[in-house]
Amino acid sequence: MQFPARDYPALRARRMRRSAFSRALMRENRLCAENFILPLFVTDGEAVCQPIASLPGVERLSIDLLLEQFLEAAQIGEVF
Repeated sequence: MQFPARDYPALRARRMRRSAFSRALMRENRLCAENFILPLFVTDGEAVCQPIASLPGVERLSIDLLLEQFLEAAQIGEVF
């Protein structure tokens, strides 16, 4: 059965996608804030911040700096 091109989105002949609930249930790709993580890596010492060569923009932090980073993330709602 062929549908005119202008009717395609409204007349998708797939019974599994009739309702919004079943479309959401079968959706393969859904990206939201809960899918992201904040990478925090620990190193020994105090006030130590070592860049990680294989992860640009990511650093190993000593416990004191890691705690500050964690509290900042918690304030803006990144930590649940």
